[in-house]
Amino acid sequence: MKDKTRSHKGLWIGLGVVIIAIIGVMFFRHTGTSSQSSSKVQIIKVGSGNDGQPFAYLDKDGKPAGMDIALLQAIDKKLPQYKFKLTLSDFPTMITNLKAGKTTMAMYQVEQNAERKENFKFGTVGYTVWDTLLATKKSAGVLDSFADAKGKKLYVTNSTNQATLTDAYLKKNADAYSVVRGTYTMEQVAQGLNSGQFNVYPAPKYSIDLLNRQFKTNLVYGKAVNHSNAYPLFNKKADPKFIKAVNKAMAELKADGTLKKLSNQWLKGDYVPKD
Repeated sequence: MKDKTRSHKGLWIGLGVVIIAIIGVMFFRHTGTSSQSSSKVQIIKVGSGNDGQPFAYLDKDGKPAGMDIALLQAIDKKLPQYKFKLTLSDFPTMITNLKAGKTTMAMYQVEQNAERKENFKFGTVGYTVWDTLLATKKSAGVLDSFADAKGKKLYVTNSTNQATLTDAYLKKNADAYSVVRGTYTMEQVAQGLNSGQFNVYPAPKYSIDLLNRQFKTNLVYGKAVNHSNAYPLFNKKADPKFIKAVNKAMAELKADGTLKKLSNQWLKGDYVPKD
């Protein structure tokens, strides 16, 4: 009896070792698969803004917020093979980081122009209309062109398309108007217009609407001096597969109404390009 008991015990111990070994193999296989799967997720450094309400900024808790941030999160969610890592800064620094290869992609209401096309790659789906209008106080008159702004003082944000347009006209028409340059918040732009620091603000309609709604600036504007949209922007060396994936995600977000929803949420209106 004692020998049989030992025999049974030995059998059970042997089976236990085998079962534990099998479980161990299964665990390591599962762990290995999980590690392999996570290793396929590529980290993408993405630049955006930290001071441009309502597009990209830090909220009262220091967390990224705004339309461009929300759109980046929506794109990231659609692309499980990538994980976005945000680098937030002012607009000029964002452009510099992208050109230097410190980031792969940028999203901060970036418009196309000749210089940027030479240095970067643009996405194919525009997400915000950025037709440039010349906003003024009613007392300064309604302006339909840069020629109408003769003798006035304009404010432009450094490195923006509005700065490029403003300087292009000045290059051909020296001393047509003076220019104040900076990286002002919307509140500072409102203060500058109200105080007379400058009296013309080249901007898209939603920025003018925001100033009028939030800061009671009562700005008026005439015809657009330039037609443009905002697009995702990519470093020249960005992987074409990644760019294609972002373009596809953007097209889907436009088709399913997400872009319109984000525009209404953050910009208080539908400013999504119709084309």
